[in-house]
Amino acid sequence: MHLQGLDLNLLIALDALLTERNVTRAAERIHISQPGMSAALQKLRLHFDDPLLERIGRNMELSARARTLAEPIKTILSQIRDLNDQSQAFDPSQATRVFRIAATTYCCQLLAPSLLSLLQKTAPMVSVQFEELSTDTLDRILDGQNDFAITISARLIDNLGRDNELLASEELFTDHFVVAVAKDNGRVGDTISFDELCDLGYIETRFGGVIAGVSEQMLRQQTKQPRISGWLPNFQLTLEAVAETDMATILPSLLIARNANRLNVRALAVPFEMPLLEERLFWHRRND
Repeated sequence: MHLQGLDLNLLIALDALLTERNVTRAAERIHISQPGMSAALQKLRLHFDDPLLERIGRNMELSARARTLAEPIKTILSQIRDLNDQSQAFDPSQATRVFRIAATTYCCQLLAPSLLSLLQKTAPMVSVQFEELSTDTLDRILDGQNDFAITISARLIDNLGRDNELLASEELFTDHFVVAVAKDNGRVGDTISFDELCDLGYIETRFGGVIAGVSEQMLRQQTKQPRISGWLPNFQLTLEAVAETDMATILPSLLIARNANRLNVRALAVPFEMPLLEERLFWHRRND
């Protein structure tokens, strides 16, 4: 890769452009003006003799050349940061960075308040942008658009393939699943059988409208399934729908415990075996 003639600022601009695929967002990412980023893109196009970003329909996409540059540029910048870190002790009180975390609303509700409070005290100039999990979350971590993802292992590992060695992870917390019904649901007592669950209308959660949850996958393995009355894109909306109907759903227990006083919901034991819910933090190994 020919880098002679490129200064560090242009490398940083190139990384932002390849990550965001948008001049305005790239400028915001590294805190420069939009005209300044446009000028940097023109210099980079001349240097590489390549458009780098091409308009495809309504979107800007990476050229073939840009796709080959994306990972090496990130590696180079990471190595430069490592050299700087070796000479300067990290001081969170002086750090200025926006971290982007993909997570479910469930994880955001449990973790965001304490994380934001901690950052306010220890790293007041650091910000966190939470985003919904999506089908391209893995790609967004690999290309640097997201710094972290919080999810169960299966959601990412099922799609890792050859990229498995690029991700690191560690457990954040565990939870277990429960059946959620309205407190005043007269069709259910203190316990619920599988037949009773199947007789109730069932509300399922599909993250982002497309990603099946653990409960849906486990229900598919049973001898029969409840009739799905509807799908909602996150646990919180599903729980609120259950609170106002005589339907049921299966959700993490911590979410119901957190909302039990605010919403008209109660928890019952799931009438079939469910795996433990293990939420993990994932990141690219270049950020170790």
